[in-house]
Amino acid sequence: MALVVAAPVAGAAVAATEAPAESGRLTVAVSPSGNGVIGASVFSVTFSVTNTGDAPAAGGTVSVALTRSPLTTAAEVTAWLDSDARADTEVATAAVTAVAARGTATSTTAIDLAATGGDLAPGVYPVSAAFPAAQGDLVAHTAIVVPDDASSGGGVAVVVPLTAPPTTTGLLTSDDLATLTAADGGLRIQLDAVTGTTAILAVDPAIVAAIRVLGTAAPASAQQWLSDLLALPNSRFALQFGDADLATQFAAGQGEPLSVSSLDPYMSARNFATTGTPLPASSESPSASSTPSPAAGRTLPSLSELLDIGATRTGVFWPATGSATAGLVSALATGTSTGTSSGTDESETPLTLVSSNTLTGAVGARADAEGAAILSYDADVSAALRTASLASDGVHQAAGLAAASAYASLAVQGASASAPLLVVIDRASGRSSTGLRAAITAATSLAGRTAIDLSAVAAAPATAVTVTGGTAPDSARVDALHGLLDDETALSAFATVLSDPALLTAPERAKILQLLANVWLAVPDQFATAVSDHRDATAKTMGAVAIVPPSDITLLASSAPLTFSVRNDLPWPVTLTLSVNPNDPRLIVQKTAEVSAGSAQSTRVQVPVQARVGSGESTLDLQLRSTAGVPIGSEVRVAVTVRAEWESVGIVLMVVLIGAMLVLGLIRTVRKLRRRGTASPAEDEHGEAPQKEAPQKEDVDG
Repeated sequence: MALVVAAPVAGAAVAATEAPAESGRLTVAVSPSGNGVIGASVFSVTFSVTNTGDAPAAGGTVSVALTRSPLTTAAEVTAWLDSDARADTEVATAAVTAVAARGTATSTTAIDLAATGGDLAPGVYPVSAAFPAAQGDLVAHTAIVVPDDASSGGGVAVVVPLTAPPTTTGLLTSDDLATLTAADGGLRIQLDAVTGTTAILAVDPAIVAAIRVLGTAAPASAQQWLSDLLALPNSRFALQFGDADLATQFAAGQGEPLSVSSLDPYMSARNFATTGTPLPASSESPSASSTPSPAAGRTLPSLSELLDIGATRTGVFWPATGSATAGLVSALATGTSTGTSSGTDESETPLTLVSSNTLTGAVGARADAEGAAILSYDADVSAALRTASLASDGVHQAAGLAAASAYASLAVQGASASAPLLVVIDRASGRSSTGLRAAITAATSLAGRTAIDLSAVAAAPATAVTVTGGTAPDSARVDALHGLLDDETALSAFATVLSDPALLTAPERAKILQLLANVWLAVPDQFATAVSDHRDATAKTMGAVAIVPPSDITLLASSAPLTFSVRNDLPWPVTLTLSVNPNDPRLIVQKTAEVSAGSAQSTRVQVPVQARVGSGESTLDLQLRSTAGVPIGSEVRVAVTVRAEWESVGIVLMVVLIGAMLVLGLIRTVRKLRRRGTASPAEDEHGEAPQKEAPQKEDVDG
């Protein structure tokens, strides 16, 4: 069967007389009615032709054929759906109109089994549809199921993930949440699709935490989404934070799944009412571990309250499909921590969801592998359901559901008919609400079974199996995790410059888990870029506190304070110690100086230095350390030139200069007094100055 995603149906098909397309390709699909389950001798088949070219394609006649020999195993169903053969007996024909450029044409025809050889016995039967085209005959395959009411029974459990698109921010932002929880957003589509169904929900707790940390500032649509989730009666379990890839963690040497220890840095007290946690609240009552906020009377929610997804069974793990090796399954069964939202209750056995195609033995929904408890989901049914959920048109969607029905009718070979069947609608992005809901609805009644919840499938009798499959994770992902964890260790040491190291360490762990999300598995190139960008950002953070490289210093005195500058580009104040080590015993320095640097600023630090020599060259090694003694930044060496003899020379010169000025001043004073005495006549003995006589007039006659 050609399960190829078709383009949207064009508004009007062109006339059948137009020439076939010379560019692009035609693809075909066929699907029976009723999700492939035939309840009567008459049923219908819908056929579609999709034109990916830029020119119209001619129509024609499609021939539908049926083989009356049933398919008896899942492997035979797979071989038929992947084959190029045609079924044995033509049972119907139908006309297909011309196909518009980048359009789709469909045709539906009825098949009457009684008129084409008689009714069929219960079983799975091959159906094909052939269409003559310019590029050759195109054949699509499907299958129909004639149910055996006598053998129907048992339950079916359907697991559906609620996960978010990839992010590198640790938690979804307010803008992210507003988009994803809007009417057409990805999270709203997922929640609407499971509402009213009996699906078992696998919820990423990072989503609910992202809403709760915003408190009253969370978008209204996000708060409503969380309220709707908590109100659902569906059984559920928590995925790891961010739906992180479990296989990569264990391949990197982790003995237990990584987890977050705090999300406090994401919360602001002003967004929380004085009555406690934000709305919508978690299903847990406020705990004694809730964090008091700086605002009087306000309490921030605890980590368990932030991650709470509602009434849940703890200790359930779902590795990415195909990644569950024997080693991983064993490690998850014996690990000391669950990595889930609230930890594993000691009375509950850890359960790991594993694809049936990685197991051998009497595979049932509940199994044990050398002591490890397993929930085995049918690989073939689950793959068909995932295809149907992603289909962009009704024919391809119905074809996927017909394949799921065929596999389900042959499932649990060798097991009791009453044994439960477990299927998953695997992780994927870009699903429509109608596609996902149709897959869930069909899954909950596969092969005439009745939907059951998580506790029912977990309580079913276990069969003995062996984990023989599973693929080790890509070495590039393992190497990336090694690098991220090494950086985290370095960042944790650096964070001791803060009064609360969790301001750096808590977001770092959350970001690492988001980078490990299974959603990145489909885009390895984008994953590599995201990891590289994150590591660069971490390195930049650790370089945010440093000594500003000083210029060479000339010391003109035997003792003086030297001034250095410490840069802090972090948005929080830091407390440090500046260590100063001379490389010459002739320099005596204060070995340490305390530094309190404000956020986003540089701070000056003075260090007293004393020289034992009058002249010489030396160096000082400067190193910042946190209050925990962790070196911060690189060591800085500064050259010091001592010219202390200039101090004595300067003092002598000053004394001489001052003495000369005093002598010169005395001389000037004496000379001034002498000039004043010479210029004034002596006074008479009575102390009066002599009087000048008036000139007498000469007698001109004598």
